[in-house]
Amino acid sequence: MKYLALVLLSLLIVSCGPSINPALQQKINNFYGNSSSKSFTMSGSFSKPMPLKVGQWVLQGSNNEGKKSVNKISIVGQEQGGWIFEFYSLTESEENWNQMLIKGLETANETKNMDEIDIVWVKIKDKDGNVSSIDGMVLSLSKGMYKQTLSSLNLKLTSGSNGGTVTVPAGTFNGTYKAKAEVTVLGRKYTTDAWYHSDVPINGMVKAVSDDGKIVTELLDFGLTGATRSF
Repeated sequence: MKYLALVLLSLLIVSCGPSINPALQQKINNFYGNSSSKSFTMSGSFSKPMPLKVGQWVLQGSNNEGKKSVNKISIVGQEQGGWIFEFYSLTESEENWNQMLIKGLETANETKNMDEIDIVWVKIKDKDGNVSSIDGMVLSLSKGMYKQTLSSLNLKLTSGSNGGTVTVPAGTFNGTYKAKAEVTVLGRKYTTDAWYHSDVPINGMVKAVSDDGKIVTELLDFGLTGATRSF
């Protein structure tokens, strides 16, 4: 897939953001320190993720030449015929939370056209717990930027093949599907080799490695139920 705009965007923040916060660094290490002995076997072939449902979530960690970050994507509600997604990102220097009401995601996944997606509103929580909303004209002007962060939800898979068995902190996944994927972040295209499995919700991704080998993203944990709004 390409993890990912969210992952790549957080890595850009790591490289140009404030200094390292030891408490956040330890929090990242704690996420990476958890591992599962569960094993998952895929029946059939992977073509797209399972249907979206409220409560699904995935927790992914990315390592960029030793600099680690964590991202969590959760489906926390439905509204106006769309899905409310909550995105959490953790780097060595900061934490970020935001929610988006997204419409047209299923159609976009069928047509592979991000223009099918509409972002109705965005809510952002800062480190002090203050929540601000973005909608109307302000959202219209920034919608293109926000859509880039959703590219990990809109799969564009090419050159697929049997990916075999892949072990990550979330467990061992047998019979994965390996494919090339691409994402555009801040005007720049990134391509990866990515491994997918039908037991993983939202985007199906188990692991992704950038073409230059510098960025490795792994599934740390996931769930089919339990996701709720944090604000």
